[in-house]
Amino acid sequence: MKSLKNRIIGTLIVLFAAVGVVDACLTYWLSMRHIDELLDVHLQGAAVWLAAGRVGTIGTSGPPQHSIDGFVGQIWEAGRATPTDNTDPEVIFNRNEPGGYSVELINGHHYRIYTLRKDADGLTYQVGQPVSYREQTAERAAIESLAPTVCLIVLVWIAIPIVVNAAFASLGRASSEAEAVGISHLTPLDVSHVPDEVRPFADSINRMIGRLQVGIDSEKRFIADAAHELRTPIAALQLRIDNLENASDKTARGERLRELREAIVRTATMIRQLLELARADAQPDPGTASDRVDVRQMVQALVADLLPVADSRSIDLGVKRFEPAYVKAHAGELRMAVRNLVENALRYTPAGGSVDIDVYEDWSGAIVRVTDTGPGIPEDALGRVFDRFFRLNSETVEGSGLGLSIVKSVVAKHGGSVSLENRHDGHTGLIATLVLPAHASAALEA
Repeated sequence: MKSLKNRIIGTLIVLFAAVGVVDACLTYWLSMRHIDELLDVHLQGAAVWLAAGRVGTIGTSGPPQHSIDGFVGQIWEAGRATPTDNTDPEVIFNRNEPGGYSVELINGHHYRIYTLRKDADGLTYQVGQPVSYREQTAERAAIESLAPTVCLIVLVWIAIPIVVNAAFASLGRASSEAEAVGISHLTPLDVSHVPDEVRPFADSINRMIGRLQVGIDSEKRFIADAAHELRTPIAALQLRIDNLENASDKTARGERLRELREAIVRTATMIRQLLELARADAQPDPGTASDRVDVRQMVQALVADLLPVADSRSIDLGVKRFEPAYVKAHAGELRMAVRNLVENALRYTPAGGSVDIDVYEDWSGAIVRVTDTGPGIPEDALGRVFDRFFRLNSETVEGSGLGLSIVKSVVAKHGGSVSLENRHDGHTGLIATLVLPAHASAALEA
């Protein structure tokens, strides 16, 4: 039984049925016992009536025929073999029964008898009643006492499905609302009518819907921005192709072909960075294992890769503080983030400048710091440089405006932070600081 509602209904019905059966059995037994005690009290009362001279008042409508369904009263005098008074001559009790209650078999019928002796007048008073009549009376009363219990059980059986279905109705409404949730309809569920026990689950669904809404809105903005930014390089490619077709001589065609290649490289770079940003924005896959990355070794390899670029621009690229540092991260993504920081510094640093990289660990984690001697960033623009497609000096400096956005996404995904600040040491330039949780200290590695 997979349905929670049916499981609850079935469990409650079975449980209440078991309780009802136990209650009915107990009620029946108690009723039989109480009725038997009540009839004994009546026997005793009838004997007292006989002793008080109220002969003839015993029975329901006169002496019962063969005493099948009523009392039999007898009065005995000392020394006599038969009773002086008897409401049913066919029934003779044993006058020698001890005082109090007893049971006799007379003419094939069991009688419950109460014997009362009065020493003052030497008389013995006996009142009896057929046991079968007592049992029938007690059984009838016990069965009648079960009627409310049986009715209650039936009513509860009917009420349980109604109550449970009513309780689950709110879940049905929430389920219908959840069924309507889609890419174009990310409306939070109405949890005002949801039971408190289910509220945490409904709230978690609403939080998930909120995250989906944020993610989808972000993707929509990204696609719109990407389409807008790709329009310019694609138009530039079309223009270069037209210029190549209209070139007047071989020299002009060579120049137009070089321009076309440069435009293709810029467009390919932007597309590559768009793909890198999409991967950086993606949530980490729980099944993807992280690497223990030696940050110093990674930076050393990056410097070797970018030295030709720095040399071609007459920029001094090197390292200063270079200490062991280790992080738990996706090696490819971390390399991409650090590379973008260094490339960004090389792009804005003029010829003859320098770009220095520091690698070390401190109390905050593993740190990679890139310091350049470029123009820096206006203070009012520092809060915007991580926005997608935001570029400073876009007329004079090439770039897509995605590099720092990629860095921010990668670092945030790995639980770190990245910050930019202008230099205040008497030199112009920018300091980019990337901080990630350290995986193992240099001391342990040593």
